[in-house]
Amino acid sequence: MLKIGIVGGAKHWHTRSFSEILNGYDEDLARSNRFPLYRTRLDGARVMHIWDPEREQAELVAKTCRIENVLQSMEEMIGRVDEVIVADDTTMQHQKRAFPFLKAGLPTFVDKPLSPSIEEAQLIVETARKHNAPFMSCSALRYAREVEEFLAEKESLGEILTGSSVCSGDLVFYGVHALEQLYVCVGGGVESVRNVGEEGRDIVVVTMRDGRRFVLTVYRNIHYLFHMSLYGTRGWREVRVEDSDYFYSNMLRAFLRMVETMQPPFPPEETLEIVKTLILARRSVENGGVVFHL
Repeated sequence: MLKIGIVGGAKHWHTRSFSEILNGYDEDLARSNRFPLYRTRLDGARVMHIWDPEREQAELVAKTCRIENVLQSMEEMIGRVDEVIVADDTTMQHQKRAFPFLKAGLPTFVDKPLSPSIEEAQLIVETARKHNAPFMSCSALRYAREVEEFLAEKESLGEILTGSSVCSGDLVFYGVHALEQLYVCVGGGVESVRNVGEEGRDIVVVTMRDGRRFVLTVYRNIHYLFHMSLYGTRGWREVRVEDSDYFYSNMLRAFLRMVETMQPPFPPEETLEIVKTLILARRSVENGGVVFHL
C-alpha cells in the first residue's frame, strides 16, 4: 500500500476530490460540507498524512476522508510517505511548497498551474532532476475520457490544421485546462503567442512551429465549460469534457504509476511549454497584443 501525503488546498476542490478518490469518505459529512462526492475508488494507495496552514480545514478533510494524520508542518511527511501531492489552493503560490519534497527525492505531483513564473517553473523542474525526484504537473484534462476518445479516432480526421479550445476563468490559473487538452490532441511545438483579446477576455492565437494556428479563448465570466473544436483535412470533431470523476481518477492513476516505475508519464518539457505559452499570452495582452516567441 503506497502512502500518500497531501499538502495544502484543504478547503478547495482538488484536495477534497483526490482524498475522496483515494480514501473514500463519510457520505453524511461530505454532503453537509459540500464535498465533490466522487464515486471512483483507487486501490493500492492511501492518503495517510495531510497538512494545511488552516489546520481546521485539514482536520475536516481528514475526518471526512479517513486520513489518519494531520500534521503540524508539511516537512513532517518526509520519511513517512512514499509520495506527495502538492495541491492547488487557488493562490498560485502552492508550488513553492514542493521544494522540500523534491530535494528529499520524493515522487511529487504539483497541481496546476505549475507556476505563474517561467523562471520558477524551470527551477522546479531543475530541482526535481538534480535530486532524482520523479515529478509531474498537469491539468487533469490531459487524462479526460473525452480526450482519450478523440485520440482513438484522431487519424480519421486526417491532418489537423486548426481549431479552438475554450474555458472560463483566469488565463493562467484556469486557461491551463483549455490549453493542455488542446496540446495533448494536436501536439507540442509552440512557436509564438499573440493575445488579441483583453484581460479577463483573453483570445490567444497560438502559432506552432509547423505553421498551424489554434485559438485559445479564456473568458472569466462565461459559464463553466471545457470545449474544443478541431478541424482536419478529412473531418472535424467537437470535444466537450464533462466527466470530472474520470479525469481526476485517471490522472491519479498516472501519478501512482509514476511512483511505482519512478518514471514521469510525460516529459516535464511539455509542462514548461504549456506554462510559457500561458504566461507569454498574458504578457502579450499587457503589451497591447504584441507577439511573444517561446
